[in-house]
Amino acid sequence: MVWIKSNWRRGALNLFAVSVLIYVLSHGSTGWSNMDTFDSGLESGKWAIRFLLTCLTMTPLKTYFGWKAAIKLRKSAGLWAFGFASAHVLLYIRETNLKWLTISMPVYLMLGLVGMVILSTLAATSNRWTMQRLGKNWKRLHRLVYFSGITVVTHSMLATMMSKKILGRDPQAPNELKVYVAILCVLLLVRIPLVRKLLKQVPALLKYHHKPNLQVNPVPVPEGEAELWRRIHGRESSVSVKPSFIIPNTLSNSSESSEWNSISNPFEKVSGFSEATVDSPSVQNPLEEEAEVQ
Repeated sequence: MVWIKSNWRRGALNLFAVSVLIYVLSHGSTGWSNMDTFDSGLESGKWAIRFLLTCLTMTPLKTYFGWKAAIKLRKSAGLWAFGFASAHVLLYIRETNLKWLTISMPVYLMLGLVGMVILSTLAATSNRWTMQRLGKNWKRLHRLVYFSGITVVTHSMLATMMSKKILGRDPQAPNELKVYVAILCVLLLVRIPLVRKLLKQVPALLKYHHKPNLQVNPVPVPEGEAELWRRIHGRESSVSVKPSFIIPNTLSNSSESSEWNSISNPFEKVSGFSEATVDSPSVQNPLEEEAEVQ
């Protein structure tokens, strides 16, 4: 139950991707006979781009919006981009029988192959064993996903402009691809260190500008109050709150009456003027030593 609560987003993404893949492969055809039919090859290529852009979106969502759960969806989206790209290539191979695989192949096909090779490499190394084996090089390798996004989107734009089949079956494909190009440019732009640093300062600047301007008005003080406060403060500071402890003089031969007088008049001991203290030079009142130090 705990695993379901923490991974339900990933499960929902995988379930959605499986349903889309089944629908794409089970509907329509790739032939030229009917131009109005659903093209499985074209739709699989579109969904490959969509999942690839979704994969690239996860990191900015976590960096700029603090959505930590997006990192868990990044790997799944990338793997599904590879899955739909593989379906797109296999459908194209079934349609053309590898007649296009020549040295003088069109540029858009070459870009598509490069993007497919990169996605295959990233999918093959998306496991913990490879991460541990490659170490820091694993992160450097997976930065090729940016280059794969550029190659795949460029391949789609060139293929749409050069293929009458795509324009005939999906006239809105060029406009849709322009949106994908704009999204890819934004996703690559926010990854530049300088841009990332500036964008992180935007929330703090907005918060600073919306901060209410509080004005503190000075309170008028009547004449003579400051002088009165200094007098009171001076009197209070001159009063010592330090407790005084009386150490009885055990060496003096005083009577019970003198002891009673010392108890009944403690200020005499504090001031240091009692007869017992004066007659016994061997014992010195600690308060006198403290007074001398002060």
